[in-house]
Amino acid sequence: MNHSSIIKGHGKYLPTALGMLIASGFLPSFTVSSQTVNDDDTGQNNSTTTAYSDLRTLFTRTSVLYSNPQWQAFKMLWRKLDSFSPDNRDYSHSSYAEGVNKLRNQLNIAFQELREVSEEAGIDSVELALLETLTFTRLDYLSYGSQLLLTRMMPPPVSEQTDSLLPQIEARIDTVTKLRECGLIGKEEMTIAFENMISCIDTYCVLDIFNRRIIYSSPAWSFQWPEEVSEIQTAFDSIRTASLAEIEKNGEAYEGEYLTTLEVLDDLEYTMHLTISALPALNDLLLDLELF
Repeated sequence: MNHSSIIKGHGKYLPTALGMLIASGFLPSFTVSSQTVNDDDTGQNNSTTTAYSDLRTLFTRTSVLYSNPQWQAFKMLWRKLDSFSPDNRDYSHSSYAEGVNKLRNQLNIAFQELREVSEEAGIDSVELALLETLTFTRLDYLSYGSQLLLTRMMPPPVSEQTDSLLPQIEARIDTVTKLRECGLIGKEEMTIAFENMISCIDTYCVLDIFNRRIIYSSPAWSFQWPEEVSEIQTAFDSIRTASLAEIEKNGEAYEGEYLTTLEVLDDLEYTMHLTISALPALNDLLLDLELF
């Protein structure tokens, strides 16, 4: 199949980088799948190929983003953030502080404009919220360094986990940026670097939900989470089972505590699922931001 015909078929020319990525196998998750169907006339089974449904979705979405001025304006700021750092890590320099405030104001305006056109840009509110949180957290880290140094109370382990992921995210974005600038899009090095960046960001997004919502009295307060998103649900199930079983030991007198804890855990799990389900769409946005 001619990939360029798919691109033109949506009425817009996409960045040539996307064709390069497909041609080089950079997007292995968008391979063709096959299904078996019955031939009504012969009764024989024929293997037919599905029509690149996931790939078409990516082409369509990238085309919409490519032609959206609000998204392109934000993309310029994101790229500016990618290269944003103080000389000699001197966060106190007045000129750097002025640059931080200016960029923060520009990003606030950009996200307000994105919210207004999110439907036409095909960006869901959850993925936009995740992207906004990630963007401003990055800016805070690049502005002040570790946020844990600014706290007075002993943080839960998940706070230390999320904080430790920030320099990893920046380092992996730097690697992707350098490879892109060297024209290595589609090469094996870029594939590995981008997947590492995505994995780190996905983990951060999920753990950040816990970091923001878990309170001191929560049964998940003292827990250290896995750093693989695929393992977090199992860990959560273990916490739920152990916490509720402990309360049940105390009998009917603790029924109110049981119901309260159950409600807290249900709410946390719902938010976790909402976040995890939005990660593939967020990854599409990051693909556009970092590679096109």
